[in-house]
Amino acid sequence: MRNILQICAFGAPNPGNFIPSLLMLQSEMESHGYETIYAFPEKAKGKNWCIELCKKNKVYFLPEAKARIKPETYKKVRKIYNENDIDIVHSHFELYDIPAALMAPKNVKIFWHLHDTVKQTYKNSNFLYKFLFKLQYGTFSKRVVMLSTSKVHSDFTISLGFNKDNIHILPNGIDLKRILNSSGIKKNREFAMFCWDFYRKGGDLAEKAAKLLWEKRKDFCVKFIPGGNILENEYLVKGDICNDINKIYGSAGCFLHISRSEGLSYALLEAIYSGLPVICSDIPENMIVADCPTVKYVKSENIEQIADAMNYMLDMDFKISKNDIEESRKIIESRYSLETWCKNIIKEYLA
Repeated sequence: MRNILQICAFGAPNPGNFIPSLLMLQSEMESHGYETIYAFPEKAKGKNWCIELCKKNKVYFLPEAKARIKPETYKKVRKIYNENDIDIVHSHFELYDIPAALMAPKNVKIFWHLHDTVKQTYKNSNFLYKFLFKLQYGTFSKRVVMLSTSKVHSDFTISLGFNKDNIHILPNGIDLKRILNSSGIKKNREFAMFCWDFYRKGGDLAEKAAKLLWEKRKDFCVKFIPGGNILENEYLVKGDICNDINKIYGSAGCFLHISRSEGLSYALLEAIYSGLPVICSDIPENMIVADCPTVKYVKSENIEQIADAMNYMLDMDFKISKNDIEESRKIIESRYSLETWCKNIIKEYLA
């Protein structure tokens, strides 16, 4: 048996789509003669999904705070390589990219998976981390193949020195089995949006658009998930992240996805697949679903257009045709299923 190391800067409370993606990939790679070893941040230890993962797999834990510059990170990654004959290392979410590459023996295939909005992260970083980013995507990336969810963000890594010939665009996959078709459920007159990163997700834009629309009509609310510092009133309400995502999609009438930047949004794909109409900003990262008839695009950061689109959805009572829903669902299934994702990843591994 050969070995794959999945080294992941992931410690979320819930497994989301990411952990099911890895488990399906692990199962598929077993048929090709590969076992999978995992590494996560220390904070993942107590999470239920991680406890379950540890029952059947070898799992290591790494520092998270200042991980790129902490010697302990490099010692622990080297220990993983020393204790296991690793053939492929696949680093997710950037944090452990440098130690994964620098500590890898010469015969190891190295993949960095760019999920996030690295350009925004770079912009918000201090001088030291900007310097590290340039080292990461320039000096330390010579042996690396990058798998990126978005050309927008991988193009930025090229500006930092990454070899454009070693970049392959590979969309995320979602666990479609966990998303119910809720289009037949009677909806509240509610717009739902995820805004864990309030500014990037456009939470402030939703507040202003809702205020503008409230001056015309009083028959709706916007639910912010999580609520954060939202000041609740008659039309702005807080919601909680829950284990069953279908409770969120099932109660909402429309999904607001008015982000300023994205990697590849699981939530956007899930909301479409659930049968919800979606109001979506026209940033390049979101145009991947431009042919879905249930998505209504608005110009990025244009509050008046967002309010007008919300008004339109309310006038329609959130109703969209069954044919449009099915067409959108088929598009998501054909491009973004876990099966498609695994097939694409395996092709990269075995190339």
